[in-house]
Amino acid sequence: MQKNKIYYRRIIYLFFFLSFLFTTGYAQTPSCSAASKFYSKDSVNVTTFGASTVAGVGGFSFQGYLQQDIETCYPGKVVTITNNGVFGETTTQGLPRFPGAIAGRTGFICILMGADDALALAKKQMKISETEANMRYYIETSLKNNLIPIIGTIQFFNDQNNQYYKTVNLYVRQINAIYKNLAVEYKIYIADINQALGRDYKLYQDYVHPNDAGYRLIAYVWFDAINQAIDDKLLLVGLNQNYPNPANNFTTIGFSLSQAGRVQIKLYNINGRLVKNIVDAYQNAGYQQVNANLAGLTPGIYVYTMQVGGQQLSKKLIVAK
Repeated sequence: MQKNKIYYRRIIYLFFFLSFLFTTGYAQTPSCSAASKFYSKDSVNVTTFGASTVAGVGGFSFQGYLQQDIETCYPGKVVTITNNGVFGETTTQGLPRFPGAIAGRTGFICILMGADDALALAKKQMKISETEANMRYYIETSLKNNLIPIIGTIQFFNDQNNQYYKTVNLYVRQINAIYKNLAVEYKIYIADINQALGRDYKLYQDYVHPNDAGYRLIAYVWFDAINQAIDDKLLLVGLNQNYPNPANNFTTIGFSLSQAGRVQIKLYNINGRLVKNIVDAYQNAGYQQVNANLAGLTPGIYVYTMQVGGQQLSKKLIVAK
């Protein structure tokens, strides 16, 4: 279900971005995660590593857009993004410079590499097992350096009326399948750039590189994956204001956990009398939401509290009929 939400959010982003871009010439701001206010760090650091799509082509790149997105949704946080892209590199050719690219870095490592492998595979200059072994190295080295790896799937080549690129795209599919399996194996994150671009060659400036609109969409895909990692791993214990508020028969309460634990959310009237147990269950770390049934409650001001791991947080809730 989470993957479906992320997919449909990307479609919505693309629709509004293109509509707004062509009518005004400006890009719209991203939709921020409800959990962003509970981010536990004072900075968001992103290292981008790969070949030409990471380096930027034709004066276009995704790093600036990604920085704007993060700064919009994480105000007050220091945001640093490094660009470690080199034109024409295979995953093998990138190996020697990877340690230097991540030296002293914290936070996230976004790896987008493999299009040149697909070209080399089509020419019988590489083996697919080499690409897999290289990506394992990138993932394992990142984890050993306490970075959160996010692997980008590689986009299709424009193979319209081009038999060679049709062959290359067979290897693109194989490489992306390997990347997705590795993400499951290592319990890391995928930024599905291939799915987002979806063979829409209006988002390309040539046979494989994105144009400005394509890079803007890629920035959203990275941003989604970074948000998901933050929601899963980097949140403080926190309690959101319910919505809607005032509420009638139902309301939604969001909360975040830094680690799994027993969560108790209780609703009290203004005199301190318990009127409802909303949640009493073990929950995993990350951002969660629960729906509270308020039917039958007298209109007025209430207080809901969350207890977890020895901490107690509370918010006011208004019931209106």
